[in-house]
Amino acid sequence: MEKLFYFCLRKTGNTHEAEDLAQDVTLNVVYGLKKGHIPDSFSAWVWKIARNRYYLWAKRKHITSENTSLDDPLEIDYADGEANIENDIILNEELSFLRRELAFISREYREIVVPYYIEDRKLKDIASSLGLPEGTVKSKLFYARKKLKEGMNMAREFGKRSYRPEEVSFAASGNQPSGLPWSAITRKIPKNILLEASNNPSTLEELSVELGIALPYIEEEVDILHKATLLKKIEDKYITNFFIQSKECQNSLYFAKKRNVKKMAELVNRISTDSLDKIRALGVVRNNMSGNDLKWWVYIYLVDLCAKGAKGWSLNFPVKREGKGETWGFVGYEVNEDLKDSIGMGQNGSSWRGTTLWHYKIGVGDMWNKIPESHDYENVVLLSDIAAKGKKVSDLSGTEKDIYARIENKFAHTDEDGNIIPDVIVLLKGYEDKVRNILKSHSNYKELENMVQSVFDEIVAILKKESNQALHDQLFYNASMSILGLRGLCLKETIDDKNLIVPEHPEKTTIGISLHFYD
Repeated sequence: MEKLFYFCLRKTGNTHEAEDLAQDVTLNVVYGLKKGHIPDSFSAWVWKIARNRYYLWAKRKHITSENTSLDDPLEIDYADGEANIENDIILNEELSFLRRELAFISREYREIVVPYYIEDRKLKDIASSLGLPEGTVKSKLFYARKKLKEGMNMAREFGKRSYRPEEVSFAASGNQPSGLPWSAITRKIPKNILLEASNNPSTLEELSVELGIALPYIEEEVDILHKATLLKKIEDKYITNFFIQSKECQNSLYFAKKRNVKKMAELVNRISTDSLDKIRALGVVRNNMSGNDLKWWVYIYLVDLCAKGAKGWSLNFPVKREGKGETWGFVGYEVNEDLKDSIGMGQNGSSWRGTTLWHYKIGVGDMWNKIPESHDYENVVLLSDIAAKGKKVSDLSGTEKDIYARIENKFAHTDEDGNIIPDVIVLLKGYEDKVRNILKSHSNYKELENMVQSVFDEIVAILKKESNQALHDQLFYNASMSILGLRGLCLKETIDDKNLIVPEHPEKTTIGISLHFYD
């Protein structure tokens, strides 16, 4: 109240009128609170009301602008040193608004405003340092002053992510030799920029306000994400160059996949169970792998076979990457606690000269990081050589024996005669086609295939509805990534029905691992 009174006294020059004006301001503050308004910054809101009520008072009194004291921090002479204590209070409030607004003005104007008002440099010097005509600098300064004044009289309301950063998870496909996209999203700021720009073309200023981060930092982060091809620019706005599934979208996709999953799981279980002996007869199993362990791989592979056979399925990402060999695709997922019964599934591969060691990542039964996994190409080279040629330990060179020590009793073992036996499914060239033919020849395969196609089509329709037009060239890619979620949903049904048993010691198994020869 004391600050408000001195503000009014400074403006009116009359004690009685200052009291009346201060009372008017106070009543407006109380009335606003009574209506339920909750200001983001109480102080800023009060001073905005005070200035507005003063302007109305001045208009009613027909006081000319020459006789009023509308102190403007953009026009005040800082060298006069004559401002009294009361005026300093108001000036400091307004300067705080000015500093706030400087955080939201773009680079082309900030590089003029800051030197002129903060560093006290002359327009001629600023124009020279920027390589611009002095008239252009004056024009930009005029526009910047206008924007700053508009902002200073605005009650800023920052977005929820300015004080509660959201979490988002990601999945990728393809080759990523440069480390992208993962290296660009290790911190919360880039993640939340992407989340805000998802399906929502935004200017740098809009991103700055929504995240409550000064524009200079936003500009730098956005530039990194743009160069990483994670953001694309449409005129003066940025939008994610990939689709981030909102909670609502995830729920819609989940129910599209879940609706008939019980029937699908029954078909998958029947086809895989009936095919085990035929697949084993091909000789793809070299050790004494149990029927249950073999069924894990056949089961997941069968779901994949139907999913990847859907019309429109493709993981060839449409966006071109700048780096050599960069062919990765990317999908984001807003963290969704509602989907607690879905099972995480993935697939990683390590390749060398026409051979790939594939690992299904299985989330059920705490197996995600327990089943052995290898991403060392030397391991793949040796394991492929052993599987193709049938070697004994005595056949290995000194270097090969060192490598074998890393994979022994994980992906292969030595029998009592010294023979090295692969403990993973081995699909020599042409044998994967034989496995496919066995599965596709089953009487229930076509029914399962049609059900999966129906789900795929529904996923495409949901994604089209939920995504911005700018991302519609990625519909089939995103649908292809989403349909793979049938792996975990079907697995859960079959495990619950006790038609698949989770291994007691998954770290001692090689379920879901297969070695493929393509050349």
